[in-house]
This record gives sequence, C-alpha cells and structure tokens, in this order.
Amino acid sequence: MSIADARDLPAGAHLTATVAIIGSGPAGTTLALELARYGIDVLVLDGGGLTPDKATQDSLRGDAASQQVESIDKVREKRVGGTSHRWGGRTYPFDTTEFDGLAGSAWPMTRDELLPYYRRAAHLLELNRFEWTAAEAIDGAPQHLLGARSDVVDDEAIWRWSPPTKFGEVFRDRLGDSPTVRLLHHANVTRLVRDESGRIGEIEVSPVPGRRVTVTAETVVVAAGGLETARLLLHSGIGTEHDQVGRHYMIHPIGEVGRLTLTDPASAPTVATFAKSHDGVWVRRLLQLRDEVRREHRLLNMGFAVWYLDPRDPTHGDALLSAFALARKALFHTGGFKASGMHRRYAEGGDTAAHVRNLVGDLPGLARFAVRFTRDRWIDPRQRASFTQVSRTGEYRIRFDAEQSPDPDNRVTLSDERDAWGVPRLHVEHRVSAADRTNMHRSLELLAEGINATGWARYTPPTLDEMLAAPMIDGTHQMGLTRMGTSPADSVVDTDLRAWGVDNLHLATSGVFPTSGMAGPTLTIVALSMRLADHLSRRSTRCR
Repeated sequence: MSIADARDLPAGAHLTATVAIIGSGPAGTTLALELARYGIDVLVLDGGGLTPDKATQDSLRGDAASQQVESIDKVREKRVGGTSHRWGGRTYPFDTTEFDGLAGSAWPMTRDELLPYYRRAAHLLELNRFEWTAAEAIDGAPQHLLGARSDVVDDEAIWRWSPPTKFGEVFRDRLGDSPTVRLLHHANVTRLVRDESGRIGEIEVSPVPGRRVTVTAETVVVAAGGLETARLLLHSGIGTEHDQVGRHYMIHPIGEVGRLTLTDPASAPTVATFAKSHDGVWVRRLLQLRDEVRREHRLLNMGFAVWYLDPRDPTHGDALLSAFALARKALFHTGGFKASGMHRRYAEGGDTAAHVRNLVGDLPGLARFAVRFTRDRWIDPRQRASFTQVSRTGEYRIRFDAEQSPDPDNRVTLSDERDAWGVPRLHVEHRVSAADRTNMHRSLELLAEGINATGWARYTPPTLDEMLAAPMIDGTHQMGLTRMGTSPADSVVDTDLRAWGVDNLHLATSGVFPTSGMAGPTLTIVALSMRLADHLSRRSTRCR
C-alpha cells in the first residue's frame, strides 16, 4: 500500500490499523507478509530509516555491569529490516532435546508443532531445501565425517547458510506493493498505553524528539528484537506484575578450544571449510553429542566445528592466519569490527614483525586466497559467511556454539540515562555461570572420547580451569527476556505469544524462547512469526 516517513506526519496525528507491528526485522516483516496473505490491514512501525543513521542507532546504546556481552548497540541495527542487515546467515533448527528443556525450562509446544513452519521459514530465508545432513545435501559426501557411526558423536549434520536474507532490501518492495500493508519508518515507539480494560489502547510514537503521534490497533505485536521488546515493556509497565520481563537473558557462549590433530591432513577440505550443497547453498559439517548422550548426562546442547589455530600466535607459521590476525587488529583499532566483546582480544594481535615474516613467506598463496575469497564473499550472490583455513599440518582447534541455561539473575533493567526520545536505556547484567561452564567442559570431554575412539583424529580438550576462565563473550543473540510458558508466574507470554493479562498484545522475538538452544535464532524466529500469523488470522476471522 505504501512506505512513508513518520517525520512527515504533523504533531498530534493519529493512525489506526487492524494489526500494528512494532519492528520490521525478520519477525516483523515475516508477520506482515503472512498477514497480507489473509488480506488483514497491517501497519508496520519501525524506528529506523531505510538506510543506517547514527543518531537513530544511538538509541540502542546501553551499559553492562560486566564485559560479559558485546556492546548492545554494536550487534543490532535500527533500520527497516532490523538486525538482518548484520546477520551472517547461518541456520539450524532446534532439536527435540532443546524443546524438552534439558537446560531447565521446557517449551510449551513440541518440535513437531513447529516443524511445518520451519519448512516455510527455510523457504523465506532462501535456504532452498529443508535438508540438514551432509548425505542429503552434498553430492558424494560421506554419511559419517568420522568414518563410521559413533555412539557418542553425531557427525551427520550440517549448518545451512542463507545468502543472507537482508529483510529491508529483499522484502521492501513486497511490503510497499501490498494492498493491505503500510510501512512507516522513523516511527520510534516510545510507550504502550493500556486502556481501562487492560488492553493496549494506544501506541505512542515519536518521529523526532519532542513530536508525538499516536496509533490505535485491534492487535499489537511487538517484534523489536529481544532487548528492545523487553525495554519497551519495562518502560510501559506492561507484564511486570511477576517481575519476569527482562529476566532469563541467554546468549550463545562461543569459544575455540583444545587441540585437534587429524589423522589424515588431506581430509581437511571436507571438515574444516565450507562446501556448496547440490542446490547451491553454502553448508558446513557440524558435530554434536548424540541426543541420548546429552539426556543421560543432562548436558546443554553444543555445536562443534573444526576450526583454525589461533591467528594471533605467529608461531603457527601460516600466512593466511597472520593476514587474518593483522586485519582484525587494524579493524579493531578503527572501530570497524565489533570493537567489543570477544573481538577485544584482537587488539594485541601478537608479534607484528613475526606476522609480516609469515606473510612474505607465502605471497602467492595469499594472492590465490584473496581471489577465491573475493569471489565467494563479494561476487557470489550467496555470500560465503566467514574465513576458513586448511592447515598443512592437520592441526586445528574445536569451535563451539553453546546453549546457555536460563538464569533469572541474567537480566536487563532500565537505567537512569535516557536516549534522545526520552526512553530509559538498558542496563545489562549477564554472566556465564560456573555450572554452565562445567557442563560445557563435560561435553568437550565426551566429544574427545568419541572422536579419539574412531581414529579419525586426536582431540585434547581444554581443562576445566581453562573453561572456567574463558571469556565466552557474545551478545549477538538475545533470548529468554520475554519468555513463553504456561503461567504468568514464570513467563511473559503464553503459547500463542500473547502477553499474560493483555488480550491484544503479542510478542514476536527470540526473547520468547524458553531455552536458547545452540543454534542462531533467526530460523526459529521466522517459524514462530509464521505460526503467530496463522493464529492471528484465525482470531481475526472469528471476530468478523
């Protein structure tokens, strides 16, 4: 129907809609597209513009009680399309154990209930086929990475990469051309106001500081991301009766640990880098502990990948790793590479002179890599996600992406500082507990037992002391802050993502996840948004 700039609205303007969606990232855009299929009148409100804007981005800035998460403004983007513009594209669906809640909180739905939406979400994210094993997806790939089936390690799975889908670019025209969808950018939602019945009676919007317009809608969906959704609810005093909003903040702890030596270094291209699936999607082999092993030992889920040695240590003697270390060091000091969190470690970057000697020792190899990487990263319409390196010696580390258990003391609250629109900024309190670190260490021990028993490689895991001291800093994903459940005493929304006690308010964000799983949240966010659209369409039909 239209894409418009809220700054063109006069002070005091009032808009109405059947459904108002706050946020146009993966959740908000998916929901709008799905509701448009049912002919439902939708108004999408996004606080950012069509392109990045420093003043708008500043509203995301907050503070942390420790350095245990990335700076929260560095890992998010406030613009049409949201943080999909910073997404790397890696996807994997939650598995059954993650829904069952071995981490301490079960989902109030099963994986089978979400599976049809997972399939539709994969299509929207341009993943092509819904195939998650190497044997299905890669022509000629062996079923078992370790050579034979292990009773401990599941070696059949793969990650799949979206191009990545940047929602503000890919779907902007579809939103603008829809006869039932209006997209209003620079529409900063500052507060939700409840009426006498307890429903959301009004949405306060500030296109520029000091100017106020209002929106009313039969149904309101906040799809502003995990952190901003919690911030808006806290500022509006909604869902706070049981002090659940902003708690149970989960990230995905990550690390590169231990020492892996391949028995056959020539097998490295299969295990240590990317491949193209038969349908043209970038994929990569994934290791996990088998479900039955995790259930027996009550373990958090972890995804493992064969990873290059520490680039900062020039004794690796590898020109590519030295180039990588120096490049990240330079980007860190210019502020161009998430100059916070785990990436703070690249500030030193090791002995520069030794790195330069490594570079000079293999200039032809660097040139060949530059050509391949430029082609795969910038020319291929499906962007290769990241740097990988094949070691001549067969020496590697193991990279892990871990599930974190929900802890009510990991939380966000409102600080005394306000942004330009008068909304309090967030204060973050988060840590990865010793119990979680010990749990991850046990998983790494079992991974080593499983790998070493096959003869495929020899893996020496980190010690428990090393795991207890590891930084594990990452804030790219935000889960649990407004989690779903079966009671308002320990959750914020019900199974239909409706806020307890507020009949016309729903949340569509990774914040509703009761558990974090080990995989990035985007695929599951999109699946849940599609499920919510079906629910809202049925509800709309009943109300006619």
